[in-house]
Amino acid sequence: MIKREVLMPVELVNEIAQIVGKEGYQILKDAFPSPDVTPPIFLSEDEAEALIDLAIIEKKKARLMYPYYDDEHPLYNEEHEQKFDDVQMGIYEKTIYYVESAFKRGQFDHLI
Repeated sequence: MIKREVLMPVELVNEIAQIVGKEGYQILKDAFPSPDVTPPIFLSEDEAEALIDLAIIEKKKARLMYPYYDDEHPLYNEEHEQKFDDVQMGIYEKTIYYVESAFKRGQFDHLI
């Protein structure tokens, strides 16, 4: 199994490692074995797909927790927008960007 080096900021690696540990995502345990893992991270294609799944799950959880993030929603809430955007522009977009940078761009479009 070939693994590729995925360069990600320490803060993102730490956030992902905490989620992997908390949720018990076994497929990502080798890449993120502890909360204090440091970059670089090496991922197989399966692990890369799983990491994108994790980012998607986190975005969906944010939509469930902060449903009034859209300023066109009748119950719009600025705090919801800020918290949702933190996830959207944080773990979601950054994870996809860094994984795609290490693998072929568009390779994971079927997941997103």
